[in-house]
This record gives sequence, structure tokens and C-alpha cells, in this order.
Amino acid sequence: MIRILFLIEDGSFLFDNRVRREARTLRDAGAEVTVICPRSPGEPWHDVSEGIRVYRYPLPPLTAGFASHVLEYLVSFCAQTLLTAWVAWRHGFDAIHAANPPDLMWLIALPYRILRGTRFVFDHHDLVPELFEDRFGTSRVRLAAIMRFLERRSFALAHHVVSTNEHYRGVALARGGKRPEDVTVVRNGPDARDFPAAAADQRIRALGRIVVGYLGNMNPQDGVDRFFAVARLIRHKHGRTDIGFVMVGGGDCFADLKRLRGELGLTDAVAMTGRLAWPEVLATLRATDICVQPDPPGRLNDRSTMNKLMDYMALGRAVVAYDLAETRVSGGDAVCYAPDSSIEALAAAVLSIADDPTRMAELQRAGLERVRNVLGWSHQSHRLVEVYAKLFPGRLSPVADASAAEWVGAPGSAS
Repeated sequence: MIRILFLIEDGSFLFDNRVRREARTLRDAGAEVTVICPRSPGEPWHDVSEGIRVYRYPLPPLTAGFASHVLEYLVSFCAQTLLTAWVAWRHGFDAIHAANPPDLMWLIALPYRILRGTRFVFDHHDLVPELFEDRFGTSRVRLAAIMRFLERRSFALAHHVVSTNEHYRGVALARGGKRPEDVTVVRNGPDARDFPAAAADQRIRALGRIVVGYLGNMNPQDGVDRFFAVARLIRHKHGRTDIGFVMVGGGDCFADLKRLRGELGLTDAVAMTGRLAWPEVLATLRATDICVQPDPPGRLNDRSTMNKLMDYMALGRAVVAYDLAETRVSGGDAVCYAPDSSIEALAAAVLSIADDPTRMAELQRAGLERVRNVLGWSHQSHRLVEVYAKLFPGRLSPVADASAAEWVGAPGSAS
């Protein structure tokens, strides 16, 4: 048996769908899995769920500023270091699987790698140097140099790198100097088990004849302000009171966005649910017709695979997004792309789908079929197991063939 410790800093294990899929897959292959992550309100400090052991630590209230991020990372680093030592003593582990951001977890893994031969797997979720440049600007030359150094050390210390897409794999090879055989692409892909049949939330359905949704983090780089700008154009400029909006999720900008909603006169038009348990997320998004990926073009977003896009398509929702390189790879012809990076273009794309039921239905069907046939976790999970089978020969069971996993429910308008 392999004992694997997952480190997450960017949110609770409960809300990290990618890491949850990875942990369950490795558990099913016979590994013993432990997770260390931040604690969301209401969560216990420690529990065992679905055979996965989870330890949580508190984070102080944070804002969107740079100093707040430094404090967050310092608190997380200290808490994860202490909890890792506790898990090492209490349960033991053979591998540390670090899900970035930030690129600091190699420091936690380093002593175990040197003294105990622990394997270190770097699960590359975000391009942290590009993330900081897009968020805080390119004028902080020293900061950029620090971010690049931390990224290089993460690559250098990793026995294996798991990349979310080919763009990220290229970064691991070029900037990280990794050998091709030590980098494996395991794409973000929805798991059919996470999308059971569920009734639509009728309170959300009542927002309009057409309901437009957003799911995900609410941080500056995520373009959530653009979602509000689109709602404002559609409601106030175009007078479309038949179209309602809902935002699911939380993040650094959540409080500011609630204030902005009032300032723009959108309190009755845009519902903001905050973070929800997954069954409530499903019920909310099943009440939508169109979902928006408002992430604007940028060095990070152009090369990143967005979880929200996968979830939208897995639910059979029509999707509108900017024409980003990696979004085009994931979405193919199942997404309506705004012709340019303006807010007006994104709003026009939403309206074009809202007023064309045939096109909406086509996109809904195409998205669900793309998940079933190309993007779903059943097409990715074996890659992750192969990574650990290479690091620990003969100590894992082959992952069960999930190609027959059924996606319940049919696409189509929620109305």
C-alpha cells in the first residue's frame, strides 16, 4: 500500500473538485490518502470521509491585497508544516502530493525527501508567476524574480510533475528543466459520480425566463467584475428584465462584489449564493440556461484550463466565454466565443444564445457529449495512477475502467 499526503492551500478539500477526484482515484487504486487543507466555516478540524483522512487548519480573514496574500501564505506554511509532522508521526506517508498555488510546498517536502526518501509530486494547477503579474502588475521586478525562483524549486525537487494541460507541460519542460518522461498531463475533467440527477432550484429558476450563471472563485483575475458588467448591459442598456443572473462561489472579491451589485442597481437581478455544498451547486446550476466563463485574456488565463468550463458542460449548460487558447482546446465547438475581449462582445454573445433556442440546445448537447467522450475524468484517471505506479512499481491496483460511467440527465433549457 502507498500512503499519500495531499497538501492544498488554495481552499478547502470540499471545494477542490480536482484534488477530490485525484484522492478518490488513488484511494480506489489501493492507496491510503490523507489531506491537509484550510478549514471552511462549519467544517470539523479533522474527519474521515469516503475513506480519505482530512486535517484542516484555520486562516485569518483576508482581503485582495498583496500583504494579505503574504499573511495567508505564512499562516498556511506554518500550519501545513506542523500538520505534516503530525501526519508523519501518526500515520506516515510515502509521497507528498502538492497542489499549487502557492509554490512553497517544496519547502515542507524537502526534509522528508532528503531524510526519508519521500517522493514529491508537484501538481501544477496555476502558473504562479503569471498569476502574480496579472494580479499585481509587472512593475514588482523583485517579486517576479522570487515567484520564478519558487517555481523552479518546485519543479527541481519534484520526482514527477502532473500538469493540467499541454501548455503547463511545456512550462515544466522549458522553465522547469524537467525531462519529458517526468511530466504527465492529467487534465481537469468532471467525474460522472459528481453529477447525479438533481432537481433545479426553483428560487433561482424564478430569476428570469432565461437564467445566466457563474460558478467559481471570485478573485481579481477571474473576471467576475465583467460578469456584473455584462448583467448591467443586458438589464439596463438592453432592457432585458426577462434575463436573470446567479453567481455561485466566494473569494477575495466577494464582499466588494456585493457592494458593487448594489451600486449598479442589480440587487434584484443577480443572486449571489456564496460557497455552497456540492448538491446545492448542482441544484443552482441546473436552474440556469447559459453559463459564463468571464475570465479575461491574460498570460495566466490564456494557458489555463478552467474547472468552471468543465462543470458547465457536464451539466449540459450552454457556455459563453472569451476566445482563450486553452478554453478553445477544452471547449472546442461546444462553446460560444465572444469575438473580442470587450464586455460588450461578451454581453452580445449571451444575448445571441438567449434569443436563439435552437443554438442554445445545440451548445447544451455538444458540451455534454464532449464531456462524455473526451473530457470526463474517466479519460484522465488512469494517467494519474500511472504516475504513482511508476514511482512505486507494483504497489497499486489498476484503476477500474470507468469508460461506461453514465452521465444522468439530459441537456436542455431549465425552463
